[in-house]
Amino acid sequence: MFSALIYIGRFQPLHNGHLAIIRKALEQTERLLLFVGSHEVCRSLRNPFTTKERLEMLKISLTETELKKITFIPLHDSNYNHSEWVKEVKEKIHSLFPALRSPGIIGHKKDGTSYYLNLFPEWKFLEMPLLEGGLSSTEIRNKWLGGVLTEQDKIPLAVYSYLKNKEREEWAKIQKEEYKLVEEYKKEWASTPYPPVFVAGDALVICKEHILLIKRGAFPGKGLLAMAGGFLDFNESIRHCAIRELMEETGIELSYGDLDKSIKDYQIFDDPDREPRGRMISHTFFFDLQLPELPKLKAADDASEALWIPLKDLDKIRSRLGGDHYKIIRKMLV
Repeated sequence: MFSALIYIGRFQPLHNGHLAIIRKALEQTERLLLFVGSHEVCRSLRNPFTTKERLEMLKISLTETELKKITFIPLHDSNYNHSEWVKEVKEKIHSLFPALRSPGIIGHKKDGTSYYLNLFPEWKFLEMPLLEGGLSSTEIRNKWLGGVLTEQDKIPLAVYSYLKNKEREEWAKIQKEEYKLVEEYKKEWASTPYPPVFVAGDALVICKEHILLIKRGAFPGKGLLAMAGGFLDFNESIRHCAIRELMEETGIELSYGDLDKSIKDYQIFDDPDREPRGRMISHTFFFDLQLPELPKLKAADDASEALWIPLKDLDKIRSRLGGDHYKIIRKMLV
């Protein structure tokens, strides 16, 4: 028996494999600390359900006796800063259970996405075998988004009913529409000998303790906030791409030369799951505008709005930022 066990998951959505791990953990410990990852991210095809909704799915699938032994803990993502993510896990454990010293961690190392299980070498690892024929939340999620989920898809019956009810809500209809458009987009590349890799130039712009963001005017991520940016043209450098997209989408009242001179940093962000349409690598340029006033803006192209937002409010809007843009901003501003 363990004094406590840690189980970390996204549960997008909860399936029978997750439930089996939870119940196996409860056989081995009196206290299960169940971390619900991807907390406070925007709705997307990869993360369509909020933390609140995933907690509801978990609670309706477990008995009262089981729930008494579980502490649910929301956990933020930090794809580009593993040490920050590990620190958050440990700080949350310490704040809730300061006397806890050596918990175990339970999970299944299915592929590269399970790398996080190796980030806690001081904890004893309780490995679970492959369950339910290799169940995948991605497959179940796509069936729900595509409108073909059935009771036979190896999810708790209560979760199936919950998901069917959610289909009526406006946000779910938007996610399903985006899924259809993304699937159609992927078909255009289906005949290529290798999956395409897209390259984007993005612009992180700071001026007078404000950050420049756009509101996306089209799918994917329609209505979400993001940095200005877009696809690399065949005949341009990535640096030029970032400046061009910045000028096109925000109409910022600065010359190309002034923007070019204000670039202070440049980093690459390549999380394989950062974009629903396929593999997209972001080359993000940091523009530090040393100006007495915020330049005027006029949204155009793919942006429905361009706006300056105080940096102090960044955490307040993290769930409105598309894709991994919040994580990129945090990484570059540290």
